[in-house]
Amino acid sequence: AGHPVMEFGARRAHGIDAGIRAARAAYIAGFGSTSIVEAGKRFGIPLSGTMAHSWVMAFADEITAFRKYAEVFGEAVFILDTYDAVAAAKLVATSGLRPKAVRIDSGDQVAISREVRRIFDEHGLVDTAIVASGDLDEMRIAEIVAAGAPVDGFGVGTAVSTSSDAPALSGVYKLAEIERGGRAVPVLKKSPGKSTYPGRKQVWRVMRDGIAVEDVLALEGAQPPADAQPLLHEVMKN
Repeated sequence: AGHPVMEFGARRAHGIDAGIRAARAAYIAGFGSTSIVEAGKRFGIPLSGTMAHSWVMAFADEITAFRKYAEVFGEAVFILDTYDAVAAAKLVATSGLRPKAVRIDSGDQVAISREVRRIFDEHGLVDTAIVASGDLDEMRIAEIVAAGAPVDGFGVGTAVSTSSDAPALSGVYKLAEIERGGRAVPVLKKSPGKSTYPGRKQVWRVMRDGIAVEDVLALEGAQPPADAQPLLHEVMKN
């Protein structure tokens, strides 16, 4: 329906080369750009991308994360839903920052995009585009377009770079702890349906009579369950 689509599928593809070639295939099929720098270098595909949730979580507050990102990348695209997308939109709108676009990666993207658009328009950010991503496919995009949501473009990864009969595991590494000022600080993500547990973990396997009964996820340093052995061991340092 005239909206640009960006290819975001490298991390879901079955191997690095598959990810690069999926980006090429998507571009041939009509995608406007890819987030894979190597595919851009190799095939001349336009590049586009946004910050990761881990960038936001690495800073003590969201607005500092946005400012630092803009300082580094200039024409920035901010991700809004690490904690609360509407609250983040209000922060951006009153900060003096003028991002090229923002991305919504979870939740009710139709409702959230309408509220973000309203906030931005009220504060003069009429040229800041809204991009949606997060397990999108052609059916979900059609629903968002049909609903008249003020979404200017879409990022699609899993649905285009993996085969539906060879399913993708919907699992992602997320930042759980970071060192700030010489001390370890637990961090978490609050996105709807994608919230995370903060702090460094240990996984304990409970054994009884030589049989694995259950695994227990606990904070590192917590009292282990009875008859349990740790599954996480340091294998590499520095």
